Amino acid sequence: MILVGVVLAVIVGLLRGGRLDRLEHLGIKGLAFVWLALGMRVAAGMLAVRGFLFGPWFQVGAYVIFLYIMGRNLSLPGLKVFGLGSLLNFIVIVFNGGTMPVSVEAIAAAGIVREPVGTHSLLGAETRLWFLADVIPVRWPPQVLSVGDLLIVVGIFMFIQHRMLTEAETGRLVLGGE
Repeated sequence: MILVGVVLAVIVGLLRGGRLDRLEHLGIKGLAFVWLALGMRVAAGMLAVRGFLFGPWFQVGAYVIFLYIMGRNLSLPGLKVFGLGSLLNFIVIVFNGGTMPVSVEAIAAAGIVREPVGTHSLLGAETRLWFLADVIPVRWPPQVLSVGDLLIVVGIFMFIQHRMLTEAETGRLVLGGE
C-alpha cells in the first residue's frame, strides 16, 4: 500500500503542477538510518520465515530507528502523521511478541489465500490491542492493513505533495498544512 500511496502522491502532485525534481532533496535528517531500518525489516522477515526465534525483534529495532528519525524530522509536513502511524504499528507489534497480528476474516475478505508468515501472525483471542493490528482488508492490491499503515500512507502523501509543490501551491492541499 505504501508503494501505491507514493505513486498516487506523485501523480496527484504532477496533476497539480508539481515538479519531480523537488523530490531530489528530501530534507530528511538521518536519511541513511531509514535505509538501515528498511534493511532490518527485510532481514526480520527473512529470519522469522526461517524460524529464527529473534527474527521478529529485528522489526522492533527497525521501528525504534524509524521513530528516532521521525522525532528528528517532525517539522516536515506529513511526518507527524507518518510518525503516529509508525508508533501505532510499533505498539501493537511490541505487545504481540514482535509480530503484527493479522485478522483471518480480513485475509479472506482481501482475497488472500495464504496465512501470515515471518513478522506477521494470526490474530487470535490472546492478541493484545487487536484494533491496531492488520484488520482492514484491501482487494487491490490484495493485502490487510492497520490504522497505522493508513496513517503512514497519508503522511507520505502529504510529504510528497509538499515537496513537489511550491509553498503557495501547498496551501491548496485538501488535507491542510501542519
